[in-house]
Amino acid sequence: MRAIVGWVTAVLWIVAATASAWGAEPRLVVVVIDKVTWGDLLDDEVNAPTIRSLSERGGVGMMCVRSGRGYGGEYVTIGAASRAGSLFDSRMGNGAEALAFDARERVSGVLASEVFLARTGWSRGESAVVHLGIGPLLRENANAAYPLRIGLLGETLREAGIRIACIGNGDTSTELHREAVSIVMDERGLVALGQVGKSMLRPDPHEVHGVSLNADQLVSSFVRFAGAADLVIVDPGETTRVEVCADAMTPSQLKAARRQAVEVTDRVLARILAAAPRSSILILTPSLRGQQPGENFAALTPIIWRPAEIDGGLLTSPSTRRPGIVVNTDVAPTILRQFGIVAPVDAIGRSMVVEPGEVGGPALLARDMWRHDQVERARRVVFRSIPIAAALMLFLSAFFLWVGERVPSAGRSILRGLMTVLMAMPAALLLVALRPMSATEMALAGTGLAVAIALAGGWLTGWRSTHVLPALLTVGLLAYDMLRGQQMLYWSPLSYSPAAGARFYGLGNEYAGALFGAALVSASAVLSPRERSGIGERIVVAFGLIALAIITGLPRFGANLGMSMAFGFGAAVFILYMWREDIGWPETIAAGLAAIVLLAAAIVIDFIFLGPEASHIGRWIMDVRATGWEAAAEALSRKAAMNWQLVRVSLWTDAAFAALAVLAVAAAVRPPKVLAAARERDWLAPSVIACVVGATAAFALNDSGIVSAALALMYGAGALVYVSLGDVGLEF
Repeated sequence: MRAIVGWVTAVLWIVAATASAWGAEPRLVVVVIDKVTWGDLLDDEVNAPTIRSLSERGGVGMMCVRSGRGYGGEYVTIGAASRAGSLFDSRMGNGAEALAFDARERVSGVLASEVFLARTGWSRGESAVVHLGIGPLLRENANAAYPLRIGLLGETLREAGIRIACIGNGDTSTELHREAVSIVMDERGLVALGQVGKSMLRPDPHEVHGVSLNADQLVSSFVRFAGAADLVIVDPGETTRVEVCADAMTPSQLKAARRQAVEVTDRVLARILAAAPRSSILILTPSLRGQQPGENFAALTPIIWRPAEIDGGLLTSPSTRRPGIVVNTDVAPTILRQFGIVAPVDAIGRSMVVEPGEVGGPALLARDMWRHDQVERARRVVFRSIPIAAALMLFLSAFFLWVGERVPSAGRSILRGLMTVLMAMPAALLLVALRPMSATEMALAGTGLAVAIALAGGWLTGWRSTHVLPALLTVGLLAYDMLRGQQMLYWSPLSYSPAAGARFYGLGNEYAGALFGAALVSASAVLSPRERSGIGERIVVAFGLIALAIITGLPRFGANLGMSMAFGFGAAVFILYMWREDIGWPETIAAGLAAIVLLAAAIVIDFIFLGPEASHIGRWIMDVRATGWEAAAEALSRKAAMNWQLVRVSLWTDAAFAALAVLAVAAAVRPPKVLAAARERDWLAPSVIACVVGATAAFALNDSGIVSAALALMYGAGALVYVSLGDVGLEF
């Protein structure tokens, strides 16, 4: 009898322990569904009820997945909360971020833990997963010109006592794909718990990649680790495998394979949610898939975030200030906040939040996905056509100024008209952003509006100052849009690109350069001739220029500190010319410094009222407080490196040199028509000089300064060309 009681007691203890283990849940589950689009996940032909349900009940968004090298290194970027790169590891024949192994897995016949010790000199201790690519990753990212710590997320969680498990595998029969470990490994490349080896797979000769997910093994591993881990990251790997082998399949078979991969992943996700119903869920697509022939979509990937306390809506963050858009560097701060941990200063991302809406998140997101795709298509055309057109017109203008009267009047008139249309394009491309359009419609509407603006400018001024209306309209539209929510800036194909990840809010360097150049052209046009302009008129113009410079820099409006300072410097020079006909370098420098002090004071006041989350400027101030002036040096070094890269490869460099060629001919050759235009229009020469000064400052102070400088010079040189190439009476 005692034996029976003993056996029953033992069985009850086992059942109780098993129930306790099965009842334990991690606080957060991160599921990787890589290399898919929102269209792949929510296509009507795809049977993915779990993903659909989570997207309706959670916060959804599109994630910018740029990394340190543009693309490649996206997983390690998420783990570092700062843009990182991943080199190819020739020893393993794969990208370095993919080289994770179970500690007891064999690599070329040797235990992975022993290979890890040989490569790093570090013992794995009790860690279950080792990352053999940690050496190349550290070496590749050692000289970043900005804060960057590989393994920041995993290290911060480990130091806080948070247990992490990583489960899953994206391998094919020929390639390793365990990149998910790079998200949560610590700074030594270790993860405490997990299973990422080939035991997660089963041979499958019917699949082009030769293997498929062992779903039962993955789910059982999840249940086993759920009781011991606070954070579990799961990568079923099916969508990764399909994309790796995409080039081997026909388009129809590839579509079917993607659909099947999403459906398999959805079923696995349903089983995980059943085992952890109270856990918060984060679904990530860390990297892009390739575009097939006929496909066009913005380089943004799906993300779903379902913390327990929200019902649904669009994801956003202080990094983007755009509903429905977040950045991959926002993921780590969001995870850390879930555990009540403040993100380290090296994390450049910000924690995501959900903006609730009246309808579900996918319905809200659907409004914007098509529009993003179309704007990106149009943007590729705009960013080639405008600088090419500007370079051709301005070089031809320089030649016409040099040749002088030998150029036929008709040729000069045509060139002046084309130059005016070019100066109207920034305003026209703001106006096309007022409603959703296809890329083709944007191109046609933008061109048509630019022509209409130029013709209206000619008609209103009797063809004497056709270039003034495009400048005034550019200034008015940009000032209005900055003050009223920046919707035109969000959707203009000449503005910043969320997919590129350089800027998400405020005034980008493209339109900041246009605003500066157009403001100086407008100021020179509205002022009366020097002998008739009163002090009140000059004060109004000076106040307007200073106000525009301040708005450009304020975090809640333009949020572009570099262009604000450049604007202030150029405006100060023009303001000096309003009171003195001749100024020297001492006055120029003094006026510029005074303008910068004024702008800095305005921005600091704004920072005090809005706090460090107001913009990247506020975060930079906090970095300086935490790490000293090294943050400033790093920022300057980063800007210089990025600017030099753009100078070498950007078409805007050609446009800037063409504008400088116009100004060089005007200054060196001194064509009679240029001299006559300068005499007739008192403020033309000061505006051009101020434009050159401000463009030089813009080039020096911005990480894409060549873009802003080129657009500013386009207005200054364009105004000079229009006026100087006219015949007697300066007709059109």
